[in-house]
Amino acid sequence: MDLENAPPEDANQIPKRTTPTWDMELLLSGATVFALFQGAQAMMAGGAYLLPRLQGDVLMLCSMLFTYGYGGLILLALTFALHLAIRAYWVALIGMNSVFPNGIKLEALKAGPLTKSVLLQRVRSMPENIERADNGATMVFGIGVSIAMVLVPVSLVVTLMFAVAALLAWLSGLPAHADWIMLGLMALLFLPYMASSAVDKARGDRLRPGSLAYRMTHACLVFYARIGLSRASNPLVTVFSSNIGERRGQAIIFTVMMVVMLSSLAGLVLSRKDLGLGSFAEFPDPRRGMGSSVEGRSYANTQEPDWSPATPYLPDLVVRGAYARLVVPYSPNFNGHLMKACPSSSESKSTADERARRDVLLDCFSGQITVSLDGKPLALRPDWYTEPARDLRGLLYMVPVQDLADGRHELSVLTRPEEAPKPGDDPEQPFVIAFWR
Repeated sequence: MDLENAPPEDANQIPKRTTPTWDMELLLSGATVFALFQGAQAMMAGGAYLLPRLQGDVLMLCSMLFTYGYGGLILLALTFALHLAIRAYWVALIGMNSVFPNGIKLEALKAGPLTKSVLLQRVRSMPENIERADNGATMVFGIGVSIAMVLVPVSLVVTLMFAVAALLAWLSGLPAHADWIMLGLMALLFLPYMASSAVDKARGDRLRPGSLAYRMTHACLVFYARIGLSRASNPLVTVFSSNIGERRGQAIIFTVMMVVMLSSLAGLVLSRKDLGLGSFAEFPDPRRGMGSSVEGRSYANTQEPDWSPATPYLPDLVVRGAYARLVVPYSPNFNGHLMKACPSSSESKSTADERARRDVLLDCFSGQITVSLDGKPLALRPDWYTEPARDLRGLLYMVPVQDLADGRHELSVLTRPEEAPKPGDDPEQPFVIAFWR
């Protein structure tokens, strides 16, 4: 290829083979990419707030919805951001080609003949680079949107299956086996489609039209197409896979979906552990029950403003006055098993009966929590506590500290574990909160 003497196209115009939707792609990406990132951030904050307040099947259902929804938002945001980056490169190529329509001048390069020969072998002409960038941007845009569309029917089907499984588990009196029931329902849902596809692929051309096998196979494929679980439900994915190879296309789409789902889960985990990343190899990790350490989340004045605490905390590191205000938050996801162990009854309209019911419930719930001061258990009866500013519920212990000496002291809170420890397991560790007088 003669880079210098190749006849250039009209370098002052956009190439004729440019994707006709390039301007609409830029408009959509530029107008929505920032809103999508903000929406993903708001959704992450909402998930970090809501999920710790749920438990059981409701927690599993909302977790799946959050994972698919957040993954879809992140996928679209990254797709549009990458599309803008590739389009920027495409614009730069077109602009550079208009300024230097003859491309590379080999005689101006201070390089040896071997370097120039390698350059001649590997470099593409500017029109070819422009076309590749244009096609790449369009494919990124189309594949990102199509995979996000795939997540919609998948999330709806999985959510519906789990809701049905939870209902069947509840009706059968086996609520702990909802996950196994869901796996059975998923098998019942997808096995007919897999079998019909296998029959169509292996013997579809031999099936006689009008025969029972033909009608059953055709009806099954039509049914799955209508509920969005076939190639016909997403033409963008089908066009992409059929042009680059079905196995390669499916591998790319599956890989992207897995990366998105794992990123969604990792984002939720990291939202709860702000110090999870960094070069802290030699620094001891904050561990429950470890002494000689101070955890900032154990104090209300150092907690993040939008964070909903799930572990016990004091107002401050330094306690002034006669009492230390210890709050043990109630989080269904973390200590909901304590409430399940107590007798439940509906709220009574009678004031006296309701007071008695709450007293019994308080004694049962707090009886599974041991509060110690400097290693000595305290015989304290807490009060029900609510904090409207953070929609917080829990127990309030007013710990007397007027007789303590000045200096460092420790409060520890030990809750009954959800399951009895097995032989050889480490015992349950308390939450340790250091404070100073």
